[in-house]
Amino acid sequence: MGKSEKFYLSYSKISTYIKCPLRYKFIYVDNLETEIKPYFSFGNSIHKVLEKFYSPEENFKVLKKDPYKYLLELLDKHWISAGYKNVQEELSAKNKAKEILIAYYRENIFGFEPAFEVESEFSIPFLGLDLKGRLDRVDKVNKDFIIIDYKTNNFLSDSFREDEILQPVIYKIAGDYKYGKNIKEISFHYLRKGKKVNFEVRSYLIEKSKKRIGEIVENIYKGYFQPNVNKSCSTCEFKDRCEAYALVQLSRKSL
Repeated sequence: MGKSEKFYLSYSKISTYIKCPLRYKFIYVDNLETEIKPYFSFGNSIHKVLEKFYSPEENFKVLKKDPYKYLLELLDKHWISAGYKNVQEELSAKNKAKEILIAYYRENIFGFEPAFEVESEFSIPFLGLDLKGRLDRVDKVNKDFIIIDYKTNNFLSDSFREDEILQPVIYKIAGDYKYGKNIKEISFHYLRKGKKVNFEVRSYLIEKSKKRIGEIVENIYKGYFQPNVNKSCSTCEFKDRCEAYALVQLSRKSL
């Protein structure tokens, strides 16, 4: 990829490259289609429900109706069925989504206020490129802003991977650009765990992250797309195209 060709950055693209540069190439350079995974449908369904529930435009519906009943109506309306192996798997997932949403409702309903913005898109200049993305929810408290990101995965460790650390940094950069230097905190809501992790992103971490992202961009320009064999390879839809994965499988068979 030549430097004359401008492309945009996003957290998703950066995260994909960190996890496996070759997978990045398959998706963003070769434009190969990815499979619809059930966990994507699950996460997108819950995100859409909370988007509508906290939307300032939809708030009159929350106030007018029974909010508990309205929340479950939103789940029925916005549930995504794609990617599940069978009806039983889908039903189990939908029941889990209902359980998660009810728990979140009970935790937050008494302090409920509509968001300042939901699904807030951004496109900002960054390292000579465009940095694009979307913020799940932005709350405003007096003159300050809180950026909220919903997490529907099962994983919440005591430490954060490199790509996970970059996400609140990117949101801080985007928030500063959109709302001024009034970002009070970045808050990740781990819905399955009922946990909230708040980040106060300092300037040194922003500069360190900019340097790392710059290195990634340079590697992409240079066409560096080496495979990174890891535990996710077995579920990757591109594993049949990956020589590194084939070699690992061959070596295991020879043991």
